[in-house]
Amino acid sequence: MFSKLLSLAALVAAANAEHWIFGGSRPIVTTRLDSIVNPNAIGGHVHSIVGASRFKNVYDADDLTQSKCTTIPVQPDKSNYWAPQLYHRDQQTGQLSPIPTSFNIYYLMRPGPENQPIKAFPKGLRMVAGDTNRRTYNSSDFTNQAVSFVCLDYNTNHGSDPDWAERPNFFDHNCPDGMRAQVFFPSCWDGVNLDSADHKSHLAYPIQNYNSGDCPDSHPVHLVSLFYEMLVSVDQYSYWGPGTWVLANGDTTGYGHHGDFQNGWDIDLLQEAIDTCTAANGNVMDCPPLAAVFDQASADACTLETDIVDENIGLDSPITQLPGCNPFWDGTGSKPACPNANAATPSLVAAQPPLPSGWNEIGCIAEGTNGRALTGASTTSPNMTKAVCADFCASKGFKLAGVEFSDECYCDNQVRNGASQNTITWNLCSNHCAGNENEICGGPARLTLLTASGVPAQASSVSSTVQPSVTTNVAIPVSVSSTHASSAVTTSVHSASATSSSAHASSPSSTGLPLGWAGIGCVSDSSARALTGFSVANDQMTVASCLSTCASKGFSIAGVEYGRECYCGNSFSNSQGKSLAAPTCNIACAGDKTSTCGGGWALNAFKFNQVNVALPSVSAPASSSASAAKPSASVSTPSNSTASLPSGWTAIGCRKDNVKGRALNVDAFTSVSTMTVESCVAHCDSLGHTLAGLEYARECYCGAAFTNGGGAVLADSVCNMACTGDSGSVCGGADALTVFQKGASAGARRSHKARHFGRAHQHSDLF
Repeated sequence: MFSKLLSLAALVAAANAEHWIFGGSRPIVTTRLDSIVNPNAIGGHVHSIVGASRFKNVYDADDLTQSKCTTIPVQPDKSNYWAPQLYHRDQQTGQLSPIPTSFNIYYLMRPGPENQPIKAFPKGLRMVAGDTNRRTYNSSDFTNQAVSFVCLDYNTNHGSDPDWAERPNFFDHNCPDGMRAQVFFPSCWDGVNLDSADHKSHLAYPIQNYNSGDCPDSHPVHLVSLFYEMLVSVDQYSYWGPGTWVLANGDTTGYGHHGDFQNGWDIDLLQEAIDTCTAANGNVMDCPPLAAVFDQASADACTLETDIVDENIGLDSPITQLPGCNPFWDGTGSKPACPNANAATPSLVAAQPPLPSGWNEIGCIAEGTNGRALTGASTTSPNMTKAVCADFCASKGFKLAGVEFSDECYCDNQVRNGASQNTITWNLCSNHCAGNENEICGGPARLTLLTASGVPAQASSVSSTVQPSVTTNVAIPVSVSSTHASSAVTTSVHSASATSSSAHASSPSSTGLPLGWAGIGCVSDSSARALTGFSVANDQMTVASCLSTCASKGFSIAGVEYGRECYCGNSFSNSQGKSLAAPTCNIACAGDKTSTCGGGWALNAFKFNQVNVALPSVSAPASSSASAAKPSASVSTPSNSTASLPSGWTAIGCRKDNVKGRALNVDAFTSVSTMTVESCVAHCDSLGHTLAGLEYARECYCGAAFTNGGGAVLADSVCNMACTGDSGSVCGGADALTVFQKGASAGARRSHKARHFGRAHQHSDLF
């Protein structure tokens, strides 16, 4: 039987190599809804759903494309992709736990011998592949062949063992690196119907194979091929035999696995990618139309805007039976009766519960540059939500509340220590609340700020900014193209022409700037940009708010321009940053008419923490470097010397933090002005910890092992912040830890991307 199951890998040589992968895409929600099979109703079983934030129990293409965001990194794809949730059943108790999942979603150009043109999905298309009621396998049926499973083991070659070969049902053993549940959708459309009674008949598989070939005359329109893998972490649970794994529909065999898709694409963009991305071999960044709108930050911060089913599906603790009418069934005999036939039908509730009466959300703000933004009271809770924090702050008599890093809550009546109520780009707050995955609770050094209604917004203690209304999100980003790197987001902002609004605006000086910042002067800019690390623009811009933003992002140089634009970086780029006459910077700040915020292609620039910035000469040739000079080794070239560390400690490099929470989460402290490598390591050593990590120049974290998905090795250059107490040493970076270990060197870690994608190589052709 298995020999007749066509292997995807075997078709690579014959198939067109053009494809791209949305790898490691996380679910937007896990709930019992199915807008295709059970529209306007509670679904038959629990699904893991990836994609657009306006997913709901009925499909409306126009509404779906209005989603704020999607968990797919290419934001113009507002589609949804889903499959039944897989549960683990405990051998002793019978309790059920949902197994963590993510998705690899493939778009493949698979023409047959006739080379029919490949078309984008039409607006309104929805489809289902697989059959929830199937419990057997027909090796000659393409619809059966299109569903398969792969058992992952990166450390052992099982190529000659048939018990590890790709198969149409569950394996009879565990999978050391997880399991892929795979679905290949039909790619031939009848050209008329966007749906059908069985949600399948309007589509068909190609003539030659289920995953490639020519379309039949009955379904003549050859669509782009859609294939996805649900990566299931079965390795996190024990395997005890048949029945260990159960799909949410009650299937214990795997034959009833299936997938659903509803289209929300920008169809013109999808067609352009199909037509032009001939060099793409899995990597989205090799497809220029998609690379231009790739925005991993928004995908990470995306949460459901709509409703979920009000029932326990096991996310917090195991459950005793599957939600809905889904008795366990392996296909033997008649399907059993519902174990809970008389259960009441649950209702829908908002995925993001409302805030307490009188409270409103301002948005995402940067933490203070020399201390906490909110210092009145604080608490942490594994059940933290925005409402929990607002209630806590209200009980303490405070009217501002801020949630940070998923489970932290801070209160005050004004923002302090260089912080500002000016909001920054929404996706910079990307930590999901500890008490509700469907809400955002700040980020690293970033707060989701809440306020009691009617409370005037208080100015930052170091800023003369006229603050916005507490009920208005004031960030007005211009140009919204973001690029995801290992720990940074780059947003381009295009300048509009402007003229000075005040002839009497004063040039900025070091007076009143956040602690550690000093003015560089007026320097040149161009359309290529002098500072390329991060940027934002709004109509409340001040020098202080720009510096606070750049500091929160881990940058040491900041510049304001055209009155309302802020740019950050660690050096000047593109032959810019040349000294200009002071009057060239002559435009008043949009949020503070008494100060100057640059001019036309001119930046008022500032540096942080005594960074040695060598400004290029005005007469420098265009080809010469205009970047900030490297600091001298005696001043700011940081080192990781272990000479003064406690016995047994060694440096193990720059490591990733804030993947799903703190990588080192047992103990921590901060020091605004005296943090050193030695003091951090000594602190962790005194408490018996074996790992110490420094971050954001002033923070120290301890633990015995990396947690929350953190600890991946980063380039040394990502850890680029000088310690607040020792400018000659490195104390991490933005979401990056300078790490030291006691005892044996850290063991080799599996590649984060390899594990995340469920493949030995991120862009493998073996699909």
